[in-house]
Order: sequence, then structure tokens, then C-alpha cells
Amino acid sequence: MSHATALLVFRILAGCSYLVMLSSPSLNIYRVHKAQSVGVQSIFPLVALLANSHLWMMYGYLAKIYFPVFSCFLVGDFAAVIYLVIYHHYSDNRRYVIRSIATTVAILSVLTLYAILGGFGATNQTRHEVSTVLGFFADMASVCLYCAPMEKLYMVLKHKSAAFMNLPMVLAGYMNNVIWLTFGSLLGNWFMISINIFFFSMNTFTLVVYHIYDPKTHPLEEGWDKKVVNEDANLEKFPLKDDADANDEEFVVIEVSDDQKPPQR
Repeated sequence: MSHATALLVFRILAGCSYLVMLSSPSLNIYRVHKAQSVGVQSIFPLVALLANSHLWMMYGYLAKIYFPVFSCFLVGDFAAVIYLVIYHHYSDNRRYVIRSIATTVAILSVLTLYAILGGFGATNQTRHEVSTVLGFFADMASVCLYCAPMEKLYMVLKHKSAAFMNLPMVLAGYMNNVIWLTFGSLLGNWFMISINIFFFSMNTFTLVVYHIYDPKTHPLEEGWDKKVVNEDANLEKFPLKDDADANDEEFVVIEVSDDQKPPQR
């Protein structure tokens, strides 16, 4: 297979894999719509998706990678807006939602203005130099998007069971990283290569953790959810300490009666 043929194949695969990953939040958004409440769903992954899609869309245009980067991430831009509109509609804390969206949009507006001015040469930079700056910001947005669901990995390590993980989604993300890493390598694009090496490493670590704490051999303890609620409710009343930090530490409460209080001046 020639380099041109391989590049075309992975260009198509990269676009398709991103569109599949882009549709993954739609399941949660459908549940939100059906329940008419956001429940415990966080807005952070959605604003991170908007930032990630918008920055990579601008980078793809300036770097002249029209497919799959510019076109597919443009679709991601619109999808993120739709997700956020539905989330805002069913949120009980709309002020916080608006504030989160406004902050993200404000940052993206500044970077969009920079991209437009830079593209027309108003910043005395070449198109390549402007795309390089946006590439760094796009990688940062990708890290934010990837770190959004890391709470589940924390829960796995805390409860020593991988029951919290969605293995098909982890495997889908793993394959997506492999495809984009290969596509970036064929292009010689270090923004794609570096960020997907990071994602590939994190997904490999996640799969290793899943193998260690396989739900079949490490099921969740009965009543684990009640235990978490009780810990959260009594956190202030009974501070939790690790055994390593509990060496000879005591907390003494001294009550001062009225006749023992120092005279006021």
C-alpha cells in the first residue's frame, strides 16, 4: 500500500471514528430529555466538547486539513451547541450553566478573533504560525475533554472494582486514538501525534486497571452506595484520616464556662 493510499484510508477512518465518538454524549442527553432533569450529569464534558471541537475546527481550516479535521469538528461544534441547549433547558441551576457556557464562549471568542485576524495577516504572522498557536490550544482543550470522565477511574481505584467503567466505550476510545495517531503520523502532524500518544497511554492504563479489577472477579461490595452517602454526610462530623496520618494525633475540645471566660476590655 502506497503512502497516498494509506493516508486516504486513515483519513476516512479518522473522520468516521470521530463522528462515532461525537455521538456518544447523545445517550446521556436522551436520558436527560426523557427524565426532564439533568440529574447528576455534569456540564463540564459538554463545554469541553464545544471548546475542543471549535479549536480543532479552526486549526483544521488554517492548517488546510479540510477533511477530516475541519469538516468533522465543524459538525462537533454544532452537536455541542445542541447538547448544551438541551442541558440548559432541563437544568435546575441555569445560572451556573449560563456562567459556564459564557466563560467558554468568551475564551473561544478571543481565540476566534485571533484566528481571523491572523488569517488575514493582521498579526504579522503566517498562516502556518497562526495554526501552530491554535494547535497548542486545541491540544489543551483535548486534554480537558479527555479528563472530564476521569471521575469513573477514581471510583474504580477507590472501590477496587471496574464496574463503573463502560468497557465498550473505553475500547472505542482506544481504537479512535490508534486511528488518529496513525493518521497524524502519516501527515507528520505533531499536534495530532503528541496528544494521541497521551490518550493512547491513558487508555492503555485504563484497560490495565480494568483487567486488574475485573467486575467478574472484583464485584462491588453490597451497600457501597450507602457507604458513600454516609461518608459524605458525616465528613465534617467525623473527619476521615488515613492510618498513615493518624499517628498519635488527637483532637481535644475544650469547653469554657462563663466564669472561666477572660474579662472583656
